[in-house]
Amino acid sequence: MEVSSGVKKEKRRLSFEEWMKIMGIAVALLVFALIYTMDTPIQMTLQGKASLSVFGMVFVLWVTQAVPTYAAALLAIVLLVFTGGWTQKDTLAVFGQDVIWLMLSAFIITSGMEKSGFAKRMALFIVSRFGTTAKKALISLGVVNLLLAFVVPSTTARAAMLLPICLMVLNVYQAVPGKSNFGKQLMIQEIHFNNISTSGILTATAPQILAVGYILSMANVNVTWGEWFIASMPIAILTLIASIIIGNILFKSEVKAPPSGAGDSGAQSLKDQLKEMGPISRNEIKALCIFALTVFLWATDGHHIQLFGFQISLVMVALLASALFFLPYVGILNWKETKIPWDLMVFSAGAYAVGLSLDASGAASFLLNTVFDKFNLESANPFTLYMIVMFVASFSHLVFTSKNVRVVILLPAIIILAGNLGVNPLLLALPACFTICDSITLPPHCKPNLIFYSTGYFSVKDQFIYGMLVLLAKWLILGVAYFTWFRIVGLV
Repeated sequence: MEVSSGVKKEKRRLSFEEWMKIMGIAVALLVFALIYTMDTPIQMTLQGKASLSVFGMVFVLWVTQAVPTYAAALLAIVLLVFTGGWTQKDTLAVFGQDVIWLMLSAFIITSGMEKSGFAKRMALFIVSRFGTTAKKALISLGVVNLLLAFVVPSTTARAAMLLPICLMVLNVYQAVPGKSNFGKQLMIQEIHFNNISTSGILTATAPQILAVGYILSMANVNVTWGEWFIASMPIAILTLIASIIIGNILFKSEVKAPPSGAGDSGAQSLKDQLKEMGPISRNEIKALCIFALTVFLWATDGHHIQLFGFQISLVMVALLASALFFLPYVGILNWKETKIPWDLMVFSAGAYAVGLSLDASGAASFLLNTVFDKFNLESANPFTLYMIVMFVASFSHLVFTSKNVRVVILLPAIIILAGNLGVNPLLLALPACFTICDSITLPPHCKPNLIFYSTGYFSVKDQFIYGMLVLLAKWLILGVAYFTWFRIVGLV
């Protein structure tokens, strides 16, 4: 009887997985058919409807994992062309997008750092000093991410810097990709710290500077770096604390400390491993020099013209570093030693194609305008209006893959809406700016997401559920701030 009972439980588990796959495919096809065959709204183009139908289908496939993500991405590329959602030329041109080359370069840099041993040395040092337990490792890496936001004005650059360190920390903890809860939480939490800490620092990403420009030109209010920091950083810190708490609940770590070795404690084992590495090697020095040059060029992004007389883009810096790792006498790599997950590169290209087609076809703008119209905002009280606008601003990243596009489309609409309703534009516009980097729910929604997702430590569903819960927590924190912190700083 006990054996039979055990078999039944196993069958029930397997049947649920099969049910998820079958239902995922069925629901994806249904969503595609319903959107593609519906009457085209007056303000939406046929191209926009086609793009939206493909987006709806692959969204379901990615979340349910009914088919491999790369297969869904390839299918999306084909369907965008077949349905008229985007042209073949534009769709295939996505493989030339900066993010694809940046991801390629990030994995080459990571491979070089790993081969040299310097990434391992850094990881062992950080974990042995500050991350002797799993919880401390999560917090210490998160703090490093937050501090980098002050000096590196790019979420993508910070992700590329931290990736090799995170991978080596997970290697120290013997976390298995796709199975380790500790690995899932660490990697997704790095996405959260990367994006949400950015919202506390005006200069941490260019779209926020663009947003302040809109506020100045349309609302005639000049928001300084300090004013942004004072108003936003407490929101960011509280959201990051919420992320840690939610992550601990969703992904209860299977490890509390690094595995022990030869009877020693995990912490002592790490110190012993660090000691066994001996003095820094020649290859480590080479890797460190290349990495330091890369960090310097990324951190001084806004001063290249003064320093060199020309601008070096983020992706060109990454490609330069990649080339240096391969050069004779300078580098330490050959092509066979690079670890590039091409299936995830294909997924990234397909996901980006879907997102860009939504923007290009006007489908994203149509969805945003429809949401605002449905809420009947003219009759809403100030707090209800504020909460609705914050919700739309935060979750609009589900249809806008570009932060710049979100700023260009969303912020002017919010400022105009505030003016029409007689509300202080800054009350709606500035907190909405604090949501620009809330793109944490799906891999294709920003480049750091793709970089960390490509490691294989977490699934689309893992990131979606974790991200949605954290953003709901942030939305509630913004609601509390309306009656507390924003009154203190003079927004309300």
